[in-house]
Amino acid sequence: MNVDRQRDEPKTRAALYTRISSDPSGQRAGVERQRRDCEAHCAARGWTVVEVFEDNDASASSGKPRRAYERMLAAVEGGGIDAIVTWHNDRLHRSPKELEAFIDLVERTRVRLAVVTGGDYDLTSPDGRLAARIVGAVARKESEDRSRRVRRKHLELAESGKPAGQLGWGVRDDGERELVREAAGRVLAGHGLMTITRDWNRRGVTGPTPAEWTAPTLRRALLSSRVAGLREHGVDPSGRTLGQLRPAVWKEAIDRPTWDQVRAVLLNPERNTNAHRPTRYLLTGLIDCGVCGARLFSRPRDDHTKRYLCAGRRRGHQLSILAVPVDELVAGQVLNLLTTASVRDAMLAQADAGDGTSLAATLAALGAAQSRLQVLDDDYYVRGALTEGRYRSVRVKLEREIDRLHASVDAVTRRRTILHPDPRSFWAEADFAQRREMLALVVERVIVAPGRPGMGRFDQSRVQVGLTPWARRGEALQRGALASPLAVPS
Repeated sequence: MNVDRQRDEPKTRAALYTRISSDPSGQRAGVERQRRDCEAHCAARGWTVVEVFEDNDASASSGKPRRAYERMLAAVEGGGIDAIVTWHNDRLHRSPKELEAFIDLVERTRVRLAVVTGGDYDLTSPDGRLAARIVGAVARKESEDRSRRVRRKHLELAESGKPAGQLGWGVRDDGERELVREAAGRVLAGHGLMTITRDWNRRGVTGPTPAEWTAPTLRRALLSSRVAGLREHGVDPSGRTLGQLRPAVWKEAIDRPTWDQVRAVLLNPERNTNAHRPTRYLLTGLIDCGVCGARLFSRPRDDHTKRYLCAGRRRGHQLSILAVPVDELVAGQVLNLLTTASVRDAMLAQADAGDGTSLAATLAALGAAQSRLQVLDDDYYVRGALTEGRYRSVRVKLEREIDRLHASVDAVTRRRTILHPDPRSFWAEADFAQRREMLALVVERVIVAPGRPGMGRFDQSRVQVGLTPWARRGEALQRGALASPLAVPS
């Protein structure tokens, strides 16, 4: 009769929880061993495993969310689990705060806790809760001691310029260093990261992982201090600010000034990293109506022919012009100007005179601002010398100053590199954004006059090009390469 009653009793529904703090290889060997031991434990008790919750490569003491753990607690609240089985108590908790919340859950739901190593804890009794709290406190102390030793070891390695582990991509051999130099040169020449990574994937260039190159991967590599032969301690994950830098024991791929310029370009907050443009009209924002002065907007015809349109600020007119011919006309005139020796020499002289000393000064100011930001962080987090309000107020101002300096260095770099020794070859290889920047360097405004009856498909006499003040001074040496600056229509 007792046997029949045991057969009628429902089996305990058990959930297994496995976790390992670090699994950089992604092989999951640690959590798999825990799972097998927990399954054997359930089999010995006659429990049915209904679900396995696994947090691989997730620390219990970092404060970051553990997704599987949270889903398990929700399943317990929902009444679908009678018991939780884990390999050791410290797999569940290393934080007293988490343990207390778990104890409250046990008291509400009466869920059982079984531990493969170290014995079970009856969290519904005072003695069981005391034992769990003592074990939890010991585990927290052990975690803090380990963390303190690791931090001290990392500081020691940083001070001696040694890596914290294996060297990252970019400085492991001469081949990688050459690729870093190529990427840095192309970034400073105005190439987008997507353009570089597509080229590298087409060429079969090996990256940090077996996966293909992506723009974020290349960006992280170029922002890393290791490519400049520097060891950084206190790394900002966003790369916006620098930690403490010391000379590294490995050979650099690029020198510090080049790296500073690359960082300024990549960290410029005005940099457009959106690779999916809704439209690709070359003169958008530069082309205006010759009747009312309104900015033309782009809209294709029903047959997908690109064109620029004016909605019309004045009654009785609606102006339009085909986009491709006017784009080609303006681009051709700009290239003619930039390939005229006297004009080009004058523009280069202006760039050198205006930027030769300011670039170095701006880079120095950028480094000083980043150093002030590091000192500010130390004053708040390490020395406790600032209130939170004061810290955040000063940090916001410093970050704005750093963003402004990044934009300034980026602008100077782009202006100088767009003045390529061979403008036509640069144009042929340039992407859409580079061509826009090249036009904006020279063209202040394109004005389109109304069409005349009886003219052909495209009348280039309708198009007049006005120069930027910077290019206008060079144009004065070679009249006729472009039209003179235009008056704004009234």
